[in-house]
Amino acid sequence: MAQALLRGRRTSGFRGLARLLATSTMLGCVVMGAPGLPVAQAQDAVRAQTVRFAIPAQPLGTAMDAFIRTTGWQIGYAPDLARTVTTRAVNGTMAPAEALQTMLSGSRIRVRITGASSAALVDASTAAGSGTDETGATLLERVAVEGNQTSGMAATSSSAGTKTNVPVREVPQSVSVVTRKELDQRGATDLNDAVAYTPGVRMVDYTSNQGLPLLYMRGFFAESQRSYYRDGLRNGYNAYDTTVEPYGLEQISVLKGPASGLYGDALPGGLIDMRTKRPTEEAFREVQLEYGSFNEKQAAVDFGGPLTEDGTILYRFTGLKRDADTQVDHSPNDALYLAPALTFTPDDATHLTLLAQYQDLTRSGAEQSLPIANSVYSTGVTIPRDFYMGAPGLSDWNSKSTSIGYEFEHEFDNGWTLRNNLRYTHSKLDFTSAFIWTWPIAVVDDHYLDIGVQSRPRTSDSVVADVNLSGEVETGPLTHALLFGINYGYSNLRETRTNSTNANHLDIYNPDYDFAYTFGSAWSDSKELVSQYGLYAQDQVKWENWILTLNGRYDWADMTSYQYVGGTSKTDQDAHAFTGRVGLGYSFDNGVVPYASYSTSFEPVSGTDFGGNPFKPTTGTQYEVGVKYQPEGWNGLLSLAWYDLTQQNVTTSDPNNSGYSVQQGEVRSRGLELEAKGEIADGWSFVASYAYTDAEVTKDNANSSGISQVGTQMKAVPYNTASLWLNYAFETSRLEGLSVGAGLRRVGSSYTAMDTGTGQQVKIPGYTLLDAAISYDFGKANPDWKGLSLALSGTNLTDERYFTPGFYSNSVLDGKRRTVKATLAYRW
Repeated sequence: MAQALLRGRRTSGFRGLARLLATSTMLGCVVMGAPGLPVAQAQDAVRAQTVRFAIPAQPLGTAMDAFIRTTGWQIGYAPDLARTVTTRAVNGTMAPAEALQTMLSGSRIRVRITGASSAALVDASTAAGSGTDETGATLLERVAVEGNQTSGMAATSSSAGTKTNVPVREVPQSVSVVTRKELDQRGATDLNDAVAYTPGVRMVDYTSNQGLPLLYMRGFFAESQRSYYRDGLRNGYNAYDTTVEPYGLEQISVLKGPASGLYGDALPGGLIDMRTKRPTEEAFREVQLEYGSFNEKQAAVDFGGPLTEDGTILYRFTGLKRDADTQVDHSPNDALYLAPALTFTPDDATHLTLLAQYQDLTRSGAEQSLPIANSVYSTGVTIPRDFYMGAPGLSDWNSKSTSIGYEFEHEFDNGWTLRNNLRYTHSKLDFTSAFIWTWPIAVVDDHYLDIGVQSRPRTSDSVVADVNLSGEVETGPLTHALLFGINYGYSNLRETRTNSTNANHLDIYNPDYDFAYTFGSAWSDSKELVSQYGLYAQDQVKWENWILTLNGRYDWADMTSYQYVGGTSKTDQDAHAFTGRVGLGYSFDNGVVPYASYSTSFEPVSGTDFGGNPFKPTTGTQYEVGVKYQPEGWNGLLSLAWYDLTQQNVTTSDPNNSGYSVQQGEVRSRGLELEAKGEIADGWSFVASYAYTDAEVTKDNANSSGISQVGTQMKAVPYNTASLWLNYAFETSRLEGLSVGAGLRRVGSSYTAMDTGTGQQVKIPGYTLLDAAISYDFGKANPDWKGLSLALSGTNLTDERYFTPGFYSNSVLDGKRRTVKATLAYRW
């Protein structure tokens, strides 16, 4: 027989009584359709006294608990809905029935008013219209949801921390979530902007930035795609083959600290998981036109809705075309982005979503590394900010990548759920880089830079997949949320590299690019094959208010490298590791959850020592304690975390064999992170963060010059960063529809990489950046203009010049100049 849940005002012992009543009273009244209250009484409930709501988006069960605490209502629903439905945020003063309807808008759930302060939640397939049902109870209309409607500023649910949809406060590790609303509110144009207000993360504002952005998390530098995930799967293996278009995303989750216990090989500092836009049950359309700094012109569309009358097939199409320059001459930022998606739902238990993406991207191929003596610490000769260190028409980065995959989910009758994700990606990269020819890099004769080029095309194919099974079991007083899975990854990458045999002697003040480069023979022609497998398990144990999280995973990684220059040589390297996480938290009734955890990670390392032995993976271990607070009656989340993170098996100079390395190094990062975001009453919302990061080398062998890095600060990692964004949406009749926001970002000073000849590090000054945004919804003033909006946004409005330590010990990268854009959008 079917079961249902009845939830109501919390009293002593009521939860157990409610579960008992679920198989009797609600079995007949809700599921079997027993007679409800008279229509007149139900209509009175719909017009009930208004209540102030501030309930964030979250799983149905916890959302109903919050609704009940706020209103005192009783809510009945079938148990399978609690496992599969996530509600939307609701904020403001309204009738309880209206709030309940808003929370469930866009889902397959309908609200059936059964009394003056009670309701039942039913599946839409059994409730096709509004008015009254066969029981006489009021059945509320379904609410249409625009495709870009967001879950508010503070998303309190994310699958990144557990691969299951649990509240962020229950994850015993630091997780930051950037919602669609926050991206739109701040006008984020790239991933750097998107996570700019997230603590513990430093994205390098690098104009050329071929491929994915340069990233530091908790002091550790991401040198591959191990830190980037899309829709729960690793984004790929080729760090140059793609980039991120924020317009195509619904949400960004930042999981900080070791995550190998669920994801396999990963950066010790954490990873970023980006969720792309999905098909919607309600039809919507959006068209955007954008114009901004550096002659940026962009058009975008976002359509979605049902393709069939019964809603079993849904679609989404997101597209974008951009033609833009940048702050550096001859450096384009052109893009074509196409992302179609289809969802097929043959029944309530089965969902299949097909996801495809195509990107055609063109950017500069110039490295743009600036000598410190001619930029941040210039005493006379300063390289102009728009000077291009390349060859126009030759040194470009053009990437064409295509990916197609699916997400499959099926819930069995016993409540267990099978999920399977898979994605295939093919990319073709035409890349000719440009770089300063002389070493160390420097301006020659106070006027010139010698610029050489390197042709480095590459193609790659990759497959990533994940299959897992999840469900709940009870052992006495303990409830176990179990997860078992297997993960697979494969990559085939081919690349050649050919240097020019000459360099162009460019005048930095009056460059002459009319110069012909000649190329010699390829000095590298390589192919890399990677095959990875991982088995993992998770148990989230709940007993009363205690939450114990256990993760374990074992990985096997096979890497084969071929070098075809001078004959064929082959190098095989295998890596395997066990990683995991143990976390314990206690959930107080007032929303406070203190926790403590221990987690580990690993990263394969290529190369061999003097004896020809392959290097072992580096390993990471972290201790973290913190507290998360989701206040009752407020759509927000506060978090504080302290961590001690150490990476072992780091390569360092071999003291007995010059020019070789051994794995005797160690890096330690300790820090504190605070984050608060949410929506305050009367239209106010905010995002605030602070991070203290002390990342230093703790073990190292002296090099041939007798210099050791022990005690040096990790490159480009500031001790202190802080940010604050504040936004106000006017609610008065005259100014309703107007929204204004402003933010400050403070990045403290950091250091360059140590000069291996002198042992010196150069301090790079910190900086403070001002951002702002303003938008207006014309439909608030005139119903004939419903759906039309205009937004203006800008970053670094004071046009402060700032720098980040570069790739070399005596270099820096120029930061982003003032950027302003206007976006005209129409939604219907």
